[in-house]
Amino acid sequence: MRINPILARAVETVAFLFAAFSGFLKGIAPPEEVAAFSVGIASVLSLCVFLFISTWLRRRPKHWEYKLWLLLAAALMLVGTISGLTYRYSLDRLTFLYPPDNPTSRYIGGMQYTPEALALVQEESLSPGQVLAKFGGLPNRHLVWALPSVERATMTLVTNYLVFSLSIAGAVFCLVELKTIR
Repeated sequence: MRINPILARAVETVAFLFAAFSGFLKGIAPPEEVAAFSVGIASVLSLCVFLFISTWLRRRPKHWEYKLWLLLAAALMLVGTISGLTYRYSLDRLTFLYPPDNPTSRYIGGMQYTPEALALVQEESLSPGQVLAKFGGLPNRHLVWALPSVERATMTLVTNYLVFSLSIAGAVFCLVELKTIR
């Protein structure tokens, strides 16, 4: 089977982007089972962004179009910076390390505690992992955060990750493609 050279180049570029910097984009994905989904969808969407940009810039752009693409790359870098900081904040706020005494993994918590867990947090100033341990550990996560709260936290993390990774990918692809046609 013969692979389209443009698609092969695009896949190589996306694979490089997600493997670059010691797998940074893959390594910061939201934890648990959403990690594979987040990285997978970000990779596929990055591939689409790359193909769109390379198709659009296939011909040599006019001077004003070149400047417009540079402006788009700069805007995407700014969005990437802001969304990266927002993602890191959300990751710290919506996840927790467990077990609390010897953390080995990161898990997604919820947007807000259940009333019982909130009372315990206010009384004893515990970390999310410590609160969960008091409620019996990971199998009892639903006693610390209601399911809709965990689902909102998961959606927030995935969305923040996608905005960050796609804006960075878009900026890189714009700059790479502009450099190849110049």
